[in-house]
Amino acid sequence: MNDQVVIISPELTAGSGGVADYTLRLVEEWGDRFRPRFLLPGEIELPPAKAKILLQYSAYGFDRRGYPRKLLRDLIEWKKTAGGLLVIMFHEIWAFWPLLNRNRFIQHQHRADLGKLIAAADVIFTSTPSQAEYLRKLVARCDPQVMPVGSNVRRKGPFDEKREARRAIVFGLQATRLRTLRKFCEVPDAIAKIITCGARNTSAGDVEEERLLQRVGLTSGYEMRGALPENEVSELLSTSSFALSAQDELSLSKSGTFMACAAHGLNIISPIADSLGAAPLCWLTSPQELAAGISPNQLETRAQNLRAWQERTSSWSLIAARFAEALQLEKAVAA
Repeated sequence: MNDQVVIISPELTAGSGGVADYTLRLVEEWGDRFRPRFLLPGEIELPPAKAKILLQYSAYGFDRRGYPRKLLRDLIEWKKTAGGLLVIMFHEIWAFWPLLNRNRFIQHQHRADLGKLIAAADVIFTSTPSQAEYLRKLVARCDPQVMPVGSNVRRKGPFDEKREARRAIVFGLQATRLRTLRKFCEVPDAIAKIITCGARNTSAGDVEEERLLQRVGLTSGYEMRGALPENEVSELLSTSSFALSAQDELSLSKSGTFMACAAHGLNIISPIADSLGAAPLCWLTSPQELAAGISPNQLETRAQNLRAWQERTSSWSLIAARFAEALQLEKAVAA
């Protein structure tokens, strides 16, 4: 155990947000090898010299304006005077506002302080190539490592479970589900039933979700399951054939729900599928392809390739190992 490891996170309660779930899954993967101390907003007192800090950064998680000024400046000073090791995972970077919006000035200050912190940090991670590029533009000598997020649902059963041949899942927070259903005004005949599930539901959202599902005109109907325990979500993902996704290309690698569908071996139906594109776009299936007819063997190959891609790029064992290496935890244990 290394009591000099500190994780600063905007949230830590399971289900309260993506960063909380990410942090808890990371620590769970570490097990008893490394037991960090956690610091949350309102109780952040930085550790003494030579400590190792992992900052799980999401600006609005730490400050409602999206500019946690005190945290950034305290960390800059800590790094300068304490000489500890600082690793930053950028889940989100900064907001982009129109030229005349008053928040633009706040974000200008935010980026200035972030630039100083990034220049002082030992290792930088982020979840998407586009965010990495913005960080490089902010600090020329910055070299962020892109590390896609892991699945937010652990797989419950084996991959040979019997799947409902024409059943599709729409999984995620309700805002994400609504965005997906708005995108899919109709679905190919290969999909006869849709089941939706996920958290953060509202009465108004439920009304719209049902209206959108009715509009699709499914031959076998639909079910709205709402929030479910993780093992039940895993069972749904493991026994369905398709998942509908409206994620854009820039956000795929930071979507825990997309990774969950990939990890459970689903065929993901997406408007951004591109058979000639880079992974994972080449293993998605467009609604037009599915409507025109695609062989079961080809669908199975795509699902297997997508699952293998997820495993080798963002399995939790890999994520945990990369953070441990960045924080030099294995060296500390060996010493």
